[in-house]
Amino acid sequence: MKTYNTRFRSVEKLKEFLLSKDIKNSSASLVQIFSARVDQNKIKNIITIVQNLLPNSTIIGSTTDGEIVNGRVLKDNIVLSFTFFEKTTIEAGLVTFKEHNYFDSANKLAKKIIKDNTKAIILFATGNFINADEVVRAFRDQIQDKDIVLAGALAADGGKFEKSFVFTTKSLTDNGLSAISLNSDDLIANVEYSFNCEAVGREFKVTKSNKNIVYEIDNIEIKKLYEKYLGGSLSKHLPLSSYLFSFLLQTKNLSIARSVIHIQKDNSFVFGGELNKNDTIQIAFTNIEKINQKLNELLDKTTQHDIESIFMFCSNSKRRFLPSVGQFEAKSFENIAPTCGFFGYGEFYIDKDQANFFNQTTSILTLSENKKRQKELNLKITKPRGVNLDYEIIKALTNIAKVSSNELEELNRELKSKIDREVKKSVKKDAILIHTSRLAQMGEMMALIAHQWRQPLSAISATSSGLAIKAELDRYDKEFFLDNLHKIEDYVAHLSTTIDDFTNFFKPTKTKELVFVKDIIKKALFILSPSIAKNSIAIKKEYNSKTKVKTYPNEVVQVVINLMKNAENILLKREILDPTIWINEYERDSNHIIEISDNGGGIDESIMDRIFDPYFSTKNSEKSTGLGLYMSKFIIEDSCGGKLLVENIDKGAKFSIIL
Repeated sequence: MKTYNTRFRSVEKLKEFLLSKDIKNSSASLVQIFSARVDQNKIKNIITIVQNLLPNSTIIGSTTDGEIVNGRVLKDNIVLSFTFFEKTTIEAGLVTFKEHNYFDSANKLAKKIIKDNTKAIILFATGNFINADEVVRAFRDQIQDKDIVLAGALAADGGKFEKSFVFTTKSLTDNGLSAISLNSDDLIANVEYSFNCEAVGREFKVTKSNKNIVYEIDNIEIKKLYEKYLGGSLSKHLPLSSYLFSFLLQTKNLSIARSVIHIQKDNSFVFGGELNKNDTIQIAFTNIEKINQKLNELLDKTTQHDIESIFMFCSNSKRRFLPSVGQFEAKSFENIAPTCGFFGYGEFYIDKDQANFFNQTTSILTLSENKKRQKELNLKITKPRGVNLDYEIIKALTNIAKVSSNELEELNRELKSKIDREVKKSVKKDAILIHTSRLAQMGEMMALIAHQWRQPLSAISATSSGLAIKAELDRYDKEFFLDNLHKIEDYVAHLSTTIDDFTNFFKPTKTKELVFVKDIIKKALFILSPSIAKNSIAIKKEYNSKTKVKTYPNEVVQVVINLMKNAENILLKREILDPTIWINEYERDSNHIIEISDNGGGIDESIMDRIFDPYFSTKNSEKSTGLGLYMSKFIIEDSCGGKLLVENIDKGAKFSIIL
């Protein structure tokens, strides 16, 4: 086989080229046309010219964002590649997409062109909406268990992202696929690729997408995310700028770049390949330090094969943003064998190990009908020739981005570790405060328990004394004795109930329970009733709720007691003549509200914003812990998920518990 590559300048120049290379008409000839001119009439005219000169040849082609020919990288040119086979037949096909059904269209084309002895496929696709992953899956399904490789690219239109074309000898489309199969028992075909990107910065999660259409990332509209991270200048050049700053998707086996091919009216972005919901991605940038290493590796792999012709399909970012590197790659492969290709909006790649649609790669298809291997070539490189200061600047910027990203990740790890430590300390501190607060209340509760027990204990003592006197006087009356024994049992039961109520109060509820709010208030009033009665404080209650609330009842009881004790203390301290506490509970907007107010004169406005601070108290002389209101707010807001509010009202203060 032989391959000859040239630029199209005129019909006369093309005739001279064919004559100089002794190129003759043959049914085993493949002509590839790579056109920077995205002009349907111009392309058809070129096809006609080639058909007139080589009527038996098979033609396939694509529009481009740059062309590769004879070791050179070009733009705004039309490149022709003529390959003449000795032992290989060619089958061509083209399909048009219908209703975005990419898989079925690709499957139809694959079935048409794949033969029993197919060794290689060259595939081109138009793309402003295409899901290239579906195209790859369709061809992979037809290639399975066959020794077939595939290479190709997504057609481009000079960075405009408006309309591109693919075509064959007989057909042309701006919405479809064109492909050829190379069929032979003797053809040796291999594919290789090089990927130079790495992630910089934080991770993102795709939160709303439909296959290759992405709406939101981290719950942010994707357009706004690009504007935030690329800045106003670069974001104005989307989709093109996404080929310099792609998203990097980490799969099980490899990293794949994803770039934008279309922006829709609803500001969703169409990517060439899929980004599914919950995929983790990062912004990627070409690591210029790796380019030389990867190029050496790619050259090493390529020269292991039998090669007579090379076809390159490259990311347009390399031509646009790293032109010196793209130029040197093209020249390096031209030193091995005649090389031709183009820069597109993504690369198709299938071999025996993987099937993928890539961005940001250089992919290589090598062909030979001769089993004589290429002689060993000294192709080791240190850096692309002709690289100027721009290369060094990009290299420095890449390093800055990488180092800054690593430092930021380290700072984030340290910050997370510090936050975790402080949270643990805070949790421990809150546990200690809760315990301290409960101990402080326990002292008060012990006095209340003693008061609750005095009356039933006195009654038990009096009843048992009466029974003893009856026994001493030998005046046994069975009915009298049984009646008084039942009374003693009732007194003992009352004592036991009192202990249970106080014990449960000090036992935190582990799980939320459905309870009536009035039952919470009644329990608090029962515990405080001796003190309230002793100090002649009037309690005015109003219960209005008809439904239960799901909460931690014992914790809410503790808060109600705290608030009522505070009200009681202020009423006594200020010697209010008609001390009164109002308790009102009701439902509003799906919330249960408990209001506890008094006529104690209210809270000094100068300390209103400090009363919930730990250890703050206006009762130093009484040795208050200053934890009651702090713990009340903590319990209601942090534990129960509600709100605890305070305000001054006429003649007093009002605390509102919202559950």
